[in-house]
Amino acid sequence: MKCIRLLAAVCLTWLSGQAVAAVCVQDDTNQTVCVQQAQRVLVLAPHLTEIVDFVGGMSKVVAVDGSSNFPESVNTLPKLGNPWMLGAESILARKPDLVLVWQSGISMEVVAQLRKAGVPVFVSEPKKIEQVASTMRRLSALLGTEQRSASRIDDWLQQFKSLRAEYGGRSIVPVFYQVWSQPLMTLGGQHAVSEVIELCGGRNIFVDLPNLAAQVSVEGVLKRKPEVLLASGSERDHQSFVMQWASWPQMPAVKRNQVYTVPNDILVRNGPRLIGAAKLVCAHIEQARR
Repeated sequence: MKCIRLLAAVCLTWLSGQAVAAVCVQDDTNQTVCVQQAQRVLVLAPHLTEIVDFVGGMSKVVAVDGSSNFPESVNTLPKLGNPWMLGAESILARKPDLVLVWQSGISMEVVAQLRKAGVPVFVSEPKKIEQVASTMRRLSALLGTEQRSASRIDDWLQQFKSLRAEYGGRSIVPVFYQVWSQPLMTLGGQHAVSEVIELCGGRNIFVDLPNLAAQVSVEGVLKRKPEVLLASGSERDHQSFVMQWASWPQMPAVKRNQVYTVPNDILVRNGPRLIGAAKLVCAHIEQARR
């Protein structure tokens, strides 16, 4: 019986003379993933763990990757370490009926081996806010939580629209977002962080970069005259960030003390807590307008 290619397609298969609903979705590599009442889910990326929790599917999770640290309840689950270090055998030993992975965080050869063994694997690579919401919807379908999570996902998206309505029409503020200091790295326009800056009425000064992330020079940053310097990290990271740029007092952001950090996990993980990061970014950019 043919699956209808929709956001979530329902196919009927026959087992023991009874019709059992199999839910099929497409993952971010355009592979069709079908499951029947998934009960043993392995989640191998922090943003996916947070999304599964957001859509109400954590009761079906039997293990997570070593970096997943939210929600707190995840700390009671077995942690499998770095997905790059996992072989297909160690994953199969957990007897999963669904595995959720990040495309940039695992060997696709391992993914192929899991699929060959008959295990459904959903590969995720969201880069934009709407893609995060799409991931939420597709995973809620696979986990059987679609009905009770639909309004929550809609509300989540609406919060971004409200931020855009509030800040999007205000004076544009040039923003430099720093990923790393040595070498100096930033994100291009394809990343959700750039989208967050834009909906807050800011402009990523490296929005024109063709790559998701790239190395840049201090001279290149100075030339583009950012009015806000933004990074993600802890309070200790913030002090280092301020000191790093203090040597260039001619930069508008440094001159006016518009140097900010946002907690790392909520900003760079493309998951549910991105809305909290967006609200902080909007507040920082608004401060620079005053």
